Amino acid sequence: MPYTAKQVANEFYELAKKDGKQLTPMQVQKLVYFAYGWYLAITGERLLNERVQAWQWGPVIPSLYGEFKPYGSGPITEPAYDFFFEDGKMKLRVQRLSSDDEVKDQLARQVIARVWKIYGKYSAVELSSMTHAANSPWSMYYDENVRGTDIPDEAIRAYFQQIAAPQHARQPAAAR
Repeated sequence: MPYTAKQVANEFYELAKKDGKQLTPMQVQKLVYFAYGWYLAITGERLLNERVQAWQWGPVIPSLYGEFKPYGSGPITEPAYDFFFEDGKMKLRVQRLSSDDEVKDQLARQVIARVWKIYGKYSAVELSSMTHAANSPWSMYYDENVRGTDIPDEAIRAYFQQIAAPQHARQPAAAR
């Protein structure tokens, strides 16, 4: 079963915190998108339990937009929470990356950590620009007259596999 976007976002929140960095909502959006794309390209499976949509500033996961919208363009200061009821009282719980499959959880954490290592140094604007590249899934599905067009998983998977292919082809056979 795929993870919630909040679970994946919280992994990035914790990695940034560990490195002494802060993230803005737009950075989280793009990092979660990159993790989704790379995970889909590597495994053929969805990392998230919701669709990625093409919005003006690039790919967006709607639940994350709603979660972190109060921060505007400022840094996120708290992880994403979920509400639940226990003993008749409403409580908060931080969304953690976990499922019934520890191997899957470990692979997801590895992909997220690798995405953080590669993309975590970029600003929100730089990350957004990367998602706007020619022939990117966003560029193929964004329509300024329609908000919230889903970007098909196949387009995302193919794009990230295409990005990976030239890198793999340049490596000497012994390095593979």
